[in-house]
Amino acid sequence: MSIDSASGGEEFPTAVDVVILGAGINGAALARELVLNGCSVVVVDDDDIAAGTTRWSTRLVHGGLRYLEYGELGLVRESLAERNRLLQLAPHLVRPLGFVVPVSGWFGGLRAAAARILGCESLARRWAGKRGRGGITVACGLWLYDLLSTGALWPRRCLVPTTAAGMPAVDADRFPLAGVYDDAQMRFPERFTVELLVDARTIAAGRSLPFEVRSRHTAHLEADGRLRVAPLAAPGGVSSAAGVLHLTPRAIVNATGAWVDRTLEALLPVRLGADGAPLIGGTKGSHLLVDHAALRAGLGVHGVYAEAEDGRPVFVLPFGDRLVLVGTTDIPFHGDPAAARTDGEEIDYLLAAVRRLFPGAALSRGAVVQHYCGVRPLPARRADGRSPAGITRRHLLIRHPQAPLPLWSIVGGKLTTCRSLAEGAAAEILAVLGRPVTATSRSRPLPGACSAREAEELVGRLSARAVAAGLPGPVAEGLARSVVGLFGAQAERALEGGAGASAADAFALLAGSRLPRGIVRYCCDEEWGETLADLVERRLLLVFDPDLTVTTLRAIAAELVTEGRLGAESVDGEIAALVALMADRYGKRLVD
Repeated sequence: MSIDSASGGEEFPTAVDVVILGAGINGAALARELVLNGCSVVVVDDDDIAAGTTRWSTRLVHGGLRYLEYGELGLVRESLAERNRLLQLAPHLVRPLGFVVPVSGWFGGLRAAAARILGCESLARRWAGKRGRGGITVACGLWLYDLLSTGALWPRRCLVPTTAAGMPAVDADRFPLAGVYDDAQMRFPERFTVELLVDARTIAAGRSLPFEVRSRHTAHLEADGRLRVAPLAAPGGVSSAAGVLHLTPRAIVNATGAWVDRTLEALLPVRLGADGAPLIGGTKGSHLLVDHAALRAGLGVHGVYAEAEDGRPVFVLPFGDRLVLVGTTDIPFHGDPAAARTDGEEIDYLLAAVRRLFPGAALSRGAVVQHYCGVRPLPARRADGRSPAGITRRHLLIRHPQAPLPLWSIVGGKLTTCRSLAEGAAAEILAVLGRPVTATSRSRPLPGACSAREAEELVGRLSARAVAAGLPGPVAEGLARSVVGLFGAQAERALEGGAGASAADAFALLAGSRLPRGIVRYCCDEEWGETLADLVERRLLLVFDPDLTVTTLRAIAAELVTEGRLGAESVDGEIAALVALMADRYGKRLVD
């Protein structure tokens, strides 16, 4: 039996193997893994793809050097293996990044590190001292990091003077030594998540499997065992084509991140946590984006992993050629995760940490062009005395035996281990469904995967096409690099998918940007983009452009009107709403 779907009158079966609640990076990775194993899947989110926990991270793919202090050797080993794998499977989005750990001398931190490994957090804090980790402590950590990453094609870690050639310009008087090691950066986890779902859809189509992504939908389990999936009020003044789905799933997975407990409460009339206890004990993490030429030049090609005055880890990272990303805080948070915002104390705390490292940069609040803040979906804290920084980052798959059908919640996790989380979760779900594991994503690249050499060749081809279409050389190259940076190997398809009747149409720029107008159509037709915010924040990532203008928002809105995604009478309201959201959530002021 089937019902009409949203996609042009096609039919979607009422019976589905797995419904995944949450279109973040974990939900998307799991959907892909299940489809690889022959399952029909529906992904439901009450917002957009990657609109929650995924986009509020520090945007690193790393082994977790600091987890060694808490004895999380298994997590570090898993993270290092996944870091290496993601560099191979998504090289256009995950790129190597060298790190420097400044230290103030040879001694310090050994007793505190030993106490943490033994689980004595209060003793570790008492023994930490004001000088932080010394060179011997860092060298031991780097040696163990090397040991756990055996087989990786990475340079060996070492300890060097901070005055050595090519090092970041940290205060050499305060930090004469530095540990050097390598990890990786994922600047745009939003794009990574979208590509996971695009690939899942491709796999499903090739195997004639039902697959749907329903953003801005709610899910409620009814008394008869069916799951009612209904659209929320359509934004932008255009009625949603998606209707109500009444599904009969064989299993449900709650992958809503920091909203896991709230989702359980809304999904079912009874509390499903163990003994009614919450599953999530989230902490708020804030980040700053700094536009400061001296700081960016002083950072060079490295990220800096250091300690603030209170001993908390702080990252200072290159974010493109111009900006610097600084994070993060770790503050226990209660309430709706959507209400979390960066406050003034956090901004001052992070700026003070940067000034301690780079006093010569004379960093002030005026250099902060925006910030962002989210709640980590960490396991609820137990009475073990650990600080928020010490709560495990390992993911947990929790089965709810009280539910009328197989139901799991994903707790914790991080960007680096999204794929291995999905592989492990899929194996457990398939076992309950009585199916064997027939495939994994361990060697499956994302659709946009391309090497640095292939990316440069693609930039050259697109630049030549743009010049032939009438763009000046520097503008043509800027367009090509922007599109390849977002879409990787899919860049030409993205241009062709959004092209009009001529090559000139394909390369006509959105006002005030380096992106072509037609790319809006591609994001809507191929990547589930629906609203102005979807495109600006999570498809084209213009939210991170320090020069973003209202003019560009208006140009994108005009394309959405042309595509029938936005009513012409709603344009001004949508733009005003997005400008207000950016001021509230990001502290970002747009130029008109």
